[in-house]
Amino acid sequence: MSTKRDLNAKIPAKVKFGYGTSGFCSFMTWTVFSYYGLYFMTEVVGMSAAFAGMLISLGTLWDAITDPIVGSISDNLKNPKGRRRPLIKMIALPFVIISCLLFTNFHLGETATKVYFLLVILLYYTAQTVLDISASSLGSEMSNNYDERASLATWKNYFGLLPTVVVSSCLMMVEFWGNKFSNPDFGWTATLICYMIVVFVLIVILYITTEGYERPRAEGEEETKFSYRAVINLFRNKGTRIVMLIFGISIFANTINYSVQVYYYTEYMGMTSDQVALATFVFGVASVACAYIVEQLMIKFDKKMSWVVSMGLEALVLILAIGFFIKAGSHSMVALFVTMLLMGLGNAAVYQVPWAMIPDCVDVDQLADPDGKRNDGIVFGAVAFVQKACGAVGALVLGILITMADGDANAYKYIFAFLVGGIYLITCFIVKFYPISKDRHDAVIKAIEDRDNGKKVEMSAFKDLF
Repeated sequence: MSTKRDLNAKIPAKVKFGYGTSGFCSFMTWTVFSYYGLYFMTEVVGMSAAFAGMLISLGTLWDAITDPIVGSISDNLKNPKGRRRPLIKMIALPFVIISCLLFTNFHLGETATKVYFLLVILLYYTAQTVLDISASSLGSEMSNNYDERASLATWKNYFGLLPTVVVSSCLMMVEFWGNKFSNPDFGWTATLICYMIVVFVLIVILYITTEGYERPRAEGEEETKFSYRAVINLFRNKGTRIVMLIFGISIFANTINYSVQVYYYTEYMGMTSDQVALATFVFGVASVACAYIVEQLMIKFDKKMSWVVSMGLEALVLILAIGFFIKAGSHSMVALFVTMLLMGLGNAAVYQVPWAMIPDCVDVDQLADPDGKRNDGIVFGAVAFVQKACGAVGALVLGILITMADGDANAYKYIFAFLVGGIYLITCFIVKFYPISKDRHDAVIKAIEDRDNGKKVEMSAFKDLF
């Protein structure tokens, strides 16, 4: 593995492609579970919405707790083949098996079933953490170039958004496999098996194509010991604080967004399973297509403006179209599909923009460290902690809201339009305080290089970043 690679050079397209597949691998199961996890547990397994929401919330909180721990482990892994890729290889098979078990109902009895799903959810989120934090930290190490990082985040987001297209086939696949095996419940397991075969192949591609593109642990490099105090210290970085805030708040809303859609489609709109599949397909395709627009906004303007434009548009579309224009049971499919298309830009930005911001925050954190240590894994883990904790709260809140709605179709509209849309709008005001522009980032990289070359760096020049 070469340690002489130019970190400012352009990365070949095939390497970006290979790295980008990590988005699909990390988010395929997560997307299915976000859309249909609550639905599966309530309508197939037979749990109450409140209890199912609590299970998902507990799993997500566990995920949040383990994120910075896994990040620290990956930072300090002493494997001759690298720090991130060996973890990706190790978790590949367990991840796909656990993902299938997540949608398998063994009819164990009420109490045993609850315990089973609690354990499987905890296992799933642990495996997902190892895969996603390792891949995200790898991406942070692949380049120091501001625009190349935006490009890497875009490739990952392309693949990360593809599951929103693939998941549109979920209910039809469940029905197909359920009929084929004369077992409706097994239709869910068979569908996940199909998805996971693709995921496993892509993990192999990720592992092979990114060889030589991660920063190895240097000989004699001081170990970064994990502590939650170290995580708290990250908040001295203003950019990290803002990213954590907008990411956490938007993920809270996005968790509700994804999960409430199937209830909105079926209960409020009165759509068939085929129509639901078509609506989610349009939303997914629009999101993938809009990832390119988000990238161009980041490159031609900056990451902050990209967020404001993208999330602001989705917020307004949700509030105006879902909240006021589309009526219950109107079967206004054209209006709904136009709405899904316009929502795609925001859905693309939710992960793409913060994931492009975080490596820049790592650089600022490195500049602030007297020894110049990089803590990619811990920073990604800390941001993911906030993300997952907010997702957990979102799942819990939605479970409670659905229970309180008691089948009232209008409640799904209000949740979808005004709660989700309103929260997205709030993040557009918060992000204006994000301080890292391309020029400021270039200055940070130059200061790090100057310090490494023995030059004195005047830290007061960077006080706006802390």
